[in-house]
Order: sequence, then C-alpha cells, then structure tokens
Amino acid sequence: MSLILFLEVCLLFVNSMAILNERFLAKIGWGMRPDIDYDSFQAKCITLLQNLRFFFRLPLVLINSIAIVFLLIFG
Repeated sequence: MSLILFLEVCLLFVNSMAILNERFLAKIGWGMRPDIDYDSFQAKCITLLQNLRFFFRLPLVLINSIAIVFLLIFG
C-alpha cells in the first residue's frame, strides 16, 4: 500500500510541475531570458521544467488515465 501511495505522490508532483504556465514563471522571475547564466541553479531548474512539460506531455496523459482507472476500480 505504501508503494502505491508513493507512486501517487510522485505522479501528483510531476503533474504540478508540468502545469506551471510560462507566464506565471516569468512573473516570478523563472522565465527564459537571453541574459541568463546557463550554469546557474535557476537556469537548470527552468530547463528541467521546460523539458518536463515537453517530453512528459503524452506519457503523463497515459499515466494519469491509468491511475484514474486504477483508483476507480480499487478505490
């Protein structure tokens, strides 16, 4: 049971990172700028968020669908 709960928490965390809007990130200073230092921690986090949104879009839809069906069946 704890493994399923851990996987559900991981899925919710990845979903929360994937839905962050570029305009929202720009408001708090986490948008891509031309003068950004690409070796900084902030730039690496911004790049991670952009890659997460781009590469995990389809897998997240599939994993979320499987999780919804699983939770509907097994409660």
